[in-house]
This record gives sequence, structure tokens and C-alpha cells, in this order.
Amino acid sequence: MRILTVTTFFPNQIFPNRTVFVKNLVRAMQSLCAVNVIAPVPYAPPLRWVPRWHALSCVGREEIIGGIEVLHPRYLVIPRMDWFSGFSYFLGVLGSLRRAKREYGSFLIHAHCAYPDGVGVALAAHFLRLPYAITAHGSDINVYAARSLLRPQVRWALAGARGVIAVSGDLESKINALTGNAHLSVARIPCAGFDPAVFFPRSSQDTRKILGLPQEGRIVVFVGNLVPVKAVKFLVQAWTMLKRQGAIDEHDQLIIIGEGPCRADLELRIGQAEIAHTTKLTGAIPQTAVSDWIAAATLLCLPSYNEGMPNVVVEALASGVPVVASRVGGIPELVCEGVNGLLVEPGNARALADALATALSKTWDHTQIYESVAHLTWHALATRNYEFLESALDASTA
Repeated sequence: MRILTVTTFFPNQIFPNRTVFVKNLVRAMQSLCAVNVIAPVPYAPPLRWVPRWHALSCVGREEIIGGIEVLHPRYLVIPRMDWFSGFSYFLGVLGSLRRAKREYGSFLIHAHCAYPDGVGVALAAHFLRLPYAITAHGSDINVYAARSLLRPQVRWALAGARGVIAVSGDLESKINALTGNAHLSVARIPCAGFDPAVFFPRSSQDTRKILGLPQEGRIVVFVGNLVPVKAVKFLVQAWTMLKRQGAIDEHDQLIIIGEGPCRADLELRIGQAEIAHTTKLTGAIPQTAVSDWIAAATLLCLPSYNEGMPNVVVEALASGVPVVASRVGGIPELVCEGVNGLLVEPGNARALADALATALSKTWDHTQIYESVAHLTWHALATRNYEFLESALDASTA
């Protein structure tokens, strides 16, 4: 079986840290079957005075990423016209898929994200008479499929797939409710894994030396895009509450790793709360460096409004580090209350502050934390993906 992965969830030479989890899955799947990658990029004019547009315009049409050949066709994204993106995505990938069909004959298209990727792939697959499968990751079902103009598009794309992978039980239930198709083959397979050579339990003292951090003090780490859905402002508010009530001291640190449109607002909030001396924003950093920060941490915090199955939670737990996170999406499938972390309702800074205080004062079993996700290596997840996609394809052609 040959799989052609089509997704915007893929890094490139301009944005090397973008959604590396799909790259990790693809690399693991290449040990099981042939995998090619098409990673469309939104069209942007090369205007230097609009930094993001200029950066997007600099992404090459094809490149090698971690030994994987990747094509980057363009598709048009029109502001305030989300309903059009699935069709423009179809137009963008059609030529690449047609060439792949001429070269390889038959293959299964695997779209990561139901919108716009899944809808665009479904249109192209019907046009070229190729089978396809879709992995739903979170916002595609939680956000896009809730919109009146997108919901029927997503429903149609899912219903026509040979198989659908939901990365959490929450998404699996929503997909079944959305499609109402009892015959649709849906599997629950996380797309949140870890490389045991990168994320593993190790001495926090050793990694703090590597990072030049003091040995004393407790460290809370956030890792992710600084976008509204991640709700990092509530983490800053919670940290401020802890500081004011004397629950943390000058040796404790909050480390915010990531980049995004909310950064300026967070910097303003940190300055106004006068917690800059205990708070650090690192910007985006490579995954290997992220592993050092997580290993040095006392705990990881993810206060999001919505999530699918967040990779960083698995990486932290694989490092033996407890997690304080929102009770949303697939997070409760990973975090067992009091065993490897604590859960709170999203958008509640007071509850988050209380959970952080409890977690920071608790003695955790780091081996038990690691064992809670030991089965989620990329090789194990690649095997589950391969077996499901192969069986779904075989069943549909029987």
C-alpha cells in the first residue's frame, strides 16, 4: 500500500517548528509502507512590509524535510470567506495528485484535518477516482464543523471517506453524530506521540545545567502557539494570583514557549502584573530544545479552551513531568486526576491557580507518569494507522 499524505499540518524551511507531529507520524509510517507528502501553503504575495505574507511566499514548491520529499502547492485563502477554502484547496492540490496518479497508479490519500484539507482532498479524490481517508484533529470538528456553511461540507467529506481517524474519543463521538452514518469506519487513534530518544524521564538538575537555569525553584512550562484558543492569558492571571498570595517566590519561574498573535498582549499583561522577573517568553524553539525545557520543568500547563489530543501533553508525561490542563477534548484520556496531573475547567484563572498550587506542592511518581503514556511511541501509532487504513481500504474494495 502506498499512502499520499495531504495536509497543511507540516513544517517547511520557513516555519520549521510548525505542527511537527504529522512529520513524526509520516517518518514512522515510512518503515511500514511507501509514503509521499503534499503540504499545501496558502498563497501570499511577496510583500516585504507584510512579514507573514512574505514568509509564506518564500516557501519553496518542493523540498526535503527530515528525509521526506514534500510538495508545497498553493491554494487561495480569502479573509472572511472560510466556506471557499475547501474548493480552493481542491484546485491547489489537483495537479499534484494527478501527477502522482500518473506516476504511482493507485494509492490512498490520507488527509490530516477535515477542513479545508479533508474537503479539498475529497473533491480531488472523487474527480480522480482515488480512495481517501481523513484524520480529524480537533478544531476542524470543534470549530469549523460548527459553522453553518462549513458543516455540510465537512459532513460530506467524512461520509465519503474509506475510513476516518479521530484522535480522541470526544472527536469520535462528534464525528458519528455529525455524519449519522452507522456504516462509516471510524477509529480512535491518537496523533499525539513521542520519540523515546527525545522525550524520556531524566534529571531536572542535569537539564537545568544545560539550559543555564538555577537548581533551586520550581518551573511551570507552557508550550504551544500563542493564539486565543490556547488561553495563555489565564495562565498568566493564575501565576499572578499565586505570586500575590505568596504561593511562589523569586526562584520559581513560568516559562512560555511559542510564538503567535497573542504574544504582545501577554507581554503587556506580564508587565502590568509586575511578574516579569518570574516569567519568560522564549518564542518558538526546536523540538529538541523543547524536550530540555520540559525535562527541566516541575510541571507543564495547558489551559486551552479546546484541544484535540495535544502532543505536548504526551511529551511531558513521557518525560515523567506532571500536567495541569483544561478538561477539554482528548486531554482527559491522557491525564488521570492525581496520578499524572490535574484537570480544571477552561477559562477559570482561580481554579487554575489552585490546581497549580496543589501540583507544585505534591510529590509525584515520575515513573508512574511515564508509564501512563509509554504505549504512545510514534512507531506504535504508525502501526495502528497503517493497520486501520489498510483494513478500511480492503473492506471497501471487497
